[in-house]
Amino acid sequence: MDLSNPFMSNTPTSSPVKGRGSASSRRSGRVERLQGSPTRPPRRSRNPGAVVYSDRFLPQRTEISLPAIQAIGSESGGEGFAGRAGLARGGSVDTENQVEWQRERTAHETFDTVLKNEIFGEMLARGAVGRETSIDRIRNTTSSSGSRAGSDSRSGSPLRSSDTEGYSPLRSGSSTHHSSDTELHSAPVTPRKLFASDPHIQGTTNSPRGATLLSYSQRSSARRPSTASLLQSQFIDPVSPVRPETKQLLLSPRKQVRRIAKVPYRVLDAPSLADDFYYDLIDWSATDMLAVALGKSIFLTNNTTGEVFHLCETANEYTSLSWVAAGTHLAVGQGNGIVEIYDVAKKKCIRTLTGHLDRATCLSWNNYVLSSGSRDRTILHRDVRMPEPYFERLQTHTQEVCGLKWNVDENKLASGGNDNIVNVYDGTAAQPTLTLTEHTAAVKAMAWSPHKRSTLATGGGTADKKLKVWNISNSTRISDTDTGSQICNMIWSRNTDEIVTSHGYSKYNLTLWDFPSMDPIAILKGHSFRVLHLTLSADGTTVVSGAGDETLRYWKLFDKPKHRIPTSSSVMFNSMNRIR
Repeated sequence: MDLSNPFMSNTPTSSPVKGRGSASSRRSGRVERLQGSPTRPPRRSRNPGAVVYSDRFLPQRTEISLPAIQAIGSESGGEGFAGRAGLARGGSVDTENQVEWQRERTAHETFDTVLKNEIFGEMLARGAVGRETSIDRIRNTTSSSGSRAGSDSRSGSPLRSSDTEGYSPLRSGSSTHHSSDTELHSAPVTPRKLFASDPHIQGTTNSPRGATLLSYSQRSSARRPSTASLLQSQFIDPVSPVRPETKQLLLSPRKQVRRIAKVPYRVLDAPSLADDFYYDLIDWSATDMLAVALGKSIFLTNNTTGEVFHLCETANEYTSLSWVAAGTHLAVGQGNGIVEIYDVAKKKCIRTLTGHLDRATCLSWNNYVLSSGSRDRTILHRDVRMPEPYFERLQTHTQEVCGLKWNVDENKLASGGNDNIVNVYDGTAAQPTLTLTEHTAAVKAMAWSPHKRSTLATGGGTADKKLKVWNISNSTRISDTDTGSQICNMIWSRNTDEIVTSHGYSKYNLTLWDFPSMDPIAILKGHSFRVLHLTLSADGTTVVSGAGDETLRYWKLFDKPKHRIPTSSSVMFNSMNRIR
């Protein structure tokens, strides 16, 4: 029962048949080789006026209609390449790889912007307002029904119809011919200029920005430069082959996409960790001490030093445990209904509290008040400074009380039961001020928001599978999400406005949700049994999960919060609290 050891932790092508062949075959082979060269113009046949085309040359576009420009100029991710890529994946987002999907979408949006700017940058710059660049115009273009292909030319597009007349993004030295989108009236031309500083390439483009990826030129009769010199000229030449706005976009710092490790960085063996939905057997203290109840024993792990030691054992079975806020004392519930309080420094039980007639399955602290819920359907409030075992008994549930959560800042208590009911109390009042009855299964998983006042999240069991968020102050439901699996436990992150849920039947995973959008950010897999136990580290960065597969897994999900300088109003408010 040692917790200190982690789990370690091109198919070749066939050669052509050699032979002399006929004269016509040899002659056609020479023609094909000449046509396949990327540096030679297409050969003409013997018939006068006929042109032999090859697939190595791009035809010249003599005109692009306004609806086509409007469609390509629409917002990235809508009708652009990123949007079409999303449709190609089936029209839905892979919720199990949300972070990777966001990174892919960002790359598609950058590609869209670069391509549109290279093709339509000069046209967009004509109508620029002030210092707005073509990149800004592409980013600020909104997708609307009036900017789809085939819409009226007077729709809300940043491009005027007069700007499109006679414009061809792929230019040659020849005159421009007007045609439809599908008609091509000019013969293909050879690319003429790739790098402005290359003396072997003669450019004839009239673009004020120099060479572009889409400009064309004719090669001189000089010797063809080597590949090394071309690559060297690309990096040494101050004139970039792309527009200045595109170059600035590509060289600008990128927004860092959050990375979440999909595997735990540490796995501990936890033999005899109970596989019971109603138990709560792990908790992390403010002093960075992890407590784990394994069968009839409790072990403590110091995550700073890695030390593991045995705290206590019982003839019964441990069913719940909870650290006091200071992290110096640990409350432990047993299968016979007794609640014990241990001084961790002395490794000694200093208090034994009675009152329950059956197992005590949930515990929660509010300063010096310890509340316990039991299968005897009662909630007991205990003042640890008083000699009496409890000072208030609540009988508001008709079945086992399986969840208790104190909101210490607002002095509110939430309780969930096997009767599918959630009750909210003001302090230690005997009757609830609010009763929530929308769940259709037992409610064990509950979490108060550390960022918004009077915001409570609750999760239902196997027959419900719903993650609901409530505004307690006005008794309204903020969101209702079907998770597709039994919700066994829940944590609301202190560092970010996100919720972590652990699941049982039948997914056995952890899910990270963004609030208030309730989009799944990441799904963490690894356990092979129900993930019943969940706790958060003292610094709010790491989540530890425990399951019936008798393992504890450490997941690094959040970054440390940035230090915030308190405002004058908060300083005054804190000083008033200290005076009171």
